[in-house]
Amino acid sequence: MEEKSFKQTRAEAVPMTHDLAQRFAKMPPSPVERDLVEKRCDYLKEAVLTGSAVSFHWAEAHCLEDDQTYRVNGHHSSVMLDRLNGSMPDGLWAHIDYYEVATKAALAFLFRQFDPMVSARKPADISGAYQGLHDDLATVPKASAKKAIEGVAWFFGRIVGDDVPRGDDRYELFGQTKLHPFVLMVGRIFSATKTPEFTGPVLGAMYGTWEREPTEAERFWGDVAKQGAGQEDKHPTTALDTWLTAAYECRGRDKPKEREIYRACVLAWNAYRTGRSLERIGKYDAKKGAPDLE
Repeated sequence: MEEKSFKQTRAEAVPMTHDLAQRFAKMPPSPVERDLVEKRCDYLKEAVLTGSAVSFHWAEAHCLEDDQTYRVNGHHSSVMLDRLNGSMPDGLWAHIDYYEVATKAALAFLFRQFDPMVSARKPADISGAYQGLHDDLATVPKASAKKAIEGVAWFFGRIVGDDVPRGDDRYELFGQTKLHPFVLMVGRIFSATKTPEFTGPVLGAMYGTWEREPTEAERFWGDVAKQGAGQEDKHPTTALDTWLTAAYECRGRDKPKEREIYRACVLAWNAYRTGRSLERIGKYDAKKGAPDLE
């Protein structure tokens, strides 16, 4: 049975110094500690050098079984700060917790208490935070707003070729108020129906069509989300809904790639805009790519 006994003896917040970082970096590691991953160190270093680092949460535990004090949290950050060799910026702090454990086995359970996955900040949380800064987006379900912004980032990065923010930085795009009408449109469409087949490239295509004609885009995508809204099978909205649903449900090597999904959306949109029926989506030719949006 896992040993779950530990006791916190004290805690303190202290200004960061090179001596402190070096002490933690060279402290005997807990036997359950993660291996050092350089990408984590690089991420933390960038945060420090760009002024976005918050207080470091470090912890050590004294084990009664072998009368040894171990580092149980702070491996990557202390090593990274020690490597700065005293050139770290001013104003950094460490919050240090001190624990006592009866046995080495208890260290594993203590280790699990730091940064558990269940309480970690997830992309949905980050997106919701940036969305929450704008009162006009308060009525948009957070999941819909997140998808909308990810679609914008996908379109600019993959189709336009712009250097767009990546990862959690994408959600800073909420700060561009010119995008808010698009986010609101996505919220209206997604509130009316469940559309799991509307993945990243579909949202990217939605944004591209919205840029060209917002009113027509909402009507078109609203009908696609409603399985063609009762139109005949060759109507572009019905044909696209059928294709997207099949693509979403497809598994294995035949599953369409993102560029192919985007092309299907463009073909349907262009047929819709010119009043044509859509006989078939056809196979994707990487050399030809997707046509321009009309």
